[in-house]
Amino acid sequence: MNEKLEQTLLGLRDDLKIFHSLDEGELKQLAGEFELKHYPARSVLLREGEPGDYIGLILSGSFEVKKMTEFKGKQIVLAVLSRGSSIGELSIIDEKPRSATIVAIEDSELLIMRRDALNDFIQRHPLIGIKILREINRILAIRLRGAIERITALF
Repeated sequence: MNEKLEQTLLGLRDDLKIFHSLDEGELKQLAGEFELKHYPARSVLLREGEPGDYIGLILSGSFEVKKMTEFKGKQIVLAVLSRGSSIGELSIIDEKPRSATIVAIEDSELLIMRRDALNDFIQRHPLIGIKILREINRILAIRLRGAIERITALF
């Protein structure tokens, strides 16, 4: 990762929820594992059912998270994610296909970390890896609690 991108990442540390527990030195060690990707408005970042091998961290822009319904061709919007949110946590953890389709609402930038890069990093830096995995688990728990509350509100 170039120095400018590393500085951008450090500047966004407080906005990127997954990095809340990392100090500056730990974040610098992790920075080289990312790729910067640009997505124009209306482009599909990932599709439900496809293999998932990376986690994405939204630097700018916003994305809709869509899920197919039992009605052929119909989707519902589960969430709108913006700066600081992460995408793809489920597949990076359970190695299952993507659970939803994600589409850029506007021109957007994402930092991408491949599963292999994350696993290699965790092998080299297990204590930092524990912090990252703990934050991913926290994010997933918050989303699960929100889903349970929304489902309960239907009854």
